[in-house]
Amino acid sequence: MTRKIYTITAAALMLPAVFSGCTQNDILYDVDYNVTFDPSNTYLAGDPVKFNFTGEVDNILFYSGETGSEYRYRDRYTIPVEEVTKATLRLDVISRYGSYAGGLDVYYTDKFSGLDRNDPEADRATIASMSGDMAAAGWIKAEVWTEDRPEQNSETPVSVEIPVTDLKENFCLAFHWHPTQGEDKKNAQRTYWVNGSLIVETQNFGTLETDLDEFLYTTVMMNGEIPVDSTYNNNRGDGSIRFDDDSADIKFQGIAGGKLDYDIDGWCISVPMSMNSIQNDKGTVIKNMQNYMTSYSYTYEKPGTYQAVFVGRNSNYIGASEEIRQLQVTVLSRLELPGD
Repeated sequence: MTRKIYTITAAALMLPAVFSGCTQNDILYDVDYNVTFDPSNTYLAGDPVKFNFTGEVDNILFYSGETGSEYRYRDRYTIPVEEVTKATLRLDVISRYGSYAGGLDVYYTDKFSGLDRNDPEADRATIASMSGDMAAAGWIKAEVWTEDRPEQNSETPVSVEIPVTDLKENFCLAFHWHPTQGEDKKNAQRTYWVNGSLIVETQNFGTLETDLDEFLYTTVMMNGEIPVDSTYNNNRGDGSIRFDDDSADIKFQGIAGGKLDYDIDGWCISVPMSMNSIQNDKGTVIKNMQNYMTSYSYTYEKPGTYQAVFVGRNSNYIGASEEIRQLQVTVLSRLELPGD
């Protein structure tokens, strides 16, 4: 791939750019491509900034320069862990069906190195060794239900927020699902719907929120009645831990009484992670081969200086060519207008 980078400021004269481009007759053509500011721009917060295009290019990707859309961070997936100033685990739990409460426990820690994920016997042994005394193994139990907030068969979620800032370097979340149908095996084993997110506040990168369904989990069924090769049992209907239901990030799907000869004993444990993970900054596709455009307008809502970047690219099976055009945009508030 060939690549060229040009930088322009709003106060500077526009330099010509040569972009690569279009595919025809098995040839990769270079593109004569230029970006300039529209003379009518006011550069005020809330007013659109118009960029004019000339020349030829197949595809254009636009980075506004705002937080979350900076070209320099397109390949960044972590930030310094010291940037994390606060972290909160939010859980919304609904318990449904079944007569027996107390069938779901939630734990969190930074002392767990993770499961093997490929050796069911080893993972069963790891869980068995720590489940006898979770506190001694370094796990903290989340107080989802309390005397003032008892567990009920309801359609209304119980919501809790748990501070987890001190666990930012190796956070792990575990759910122990152990419903019962009673000795007479006549009652349904209870279903639980769990939604939530991990909310991480940082010094310079805003607030990062990861939904529970974006975590990577291992599910382990501990019941001796379940064959070892079915230990990692999920998304298998009633009596399983599911991630394929729109009603919940994680659904612990119960089962009617008498359907099983045993009470379920299942675990859902996340892969330990550092909270300094971050989504790479994204650009917006503003042009592809199907649309012709001579201008593009974007509105900056807040005053500031932004590095707007346009990535022009053409490619086919022969190869690819890319050129980058950078324009510095200084956006003022109306209170900063000269003479005001």
